Amino acid sequence: MQLDMFADERMKILYALTFMHGGIAQVWAENGTNAILSYTSMFTTLAELLSSIKRTFRDPDQERMARAQLHTLKMTTGMTADDTQPNSRC
Repeated sequence: MQLDMFADERMKILYALTFMHGGIAQVWAENGTNAILSYTSMFTTLAELLSSIKRTFRDPDQERMARAQLHTLKMTTGMTADDTQPNSRC
């Protein structure tokens, strides 16, 4: 995103919210957009919005997920470490 193309932080926030589609993320973005448009938003900068998105939508148990992904890694003959992808089976 070329941040210098926007008139102010409010426009940056509105633009960023347009990328949130589907499910709870879309509802969250619509609520945020309505708050921005009515000047009742708690976000005054794009950095504040992005920080809130990370807190709201992060994996609540990232360590467990990483362990599960490592556990499912499989290598076969002729495969290099760069070729491995987490197996979809758990």
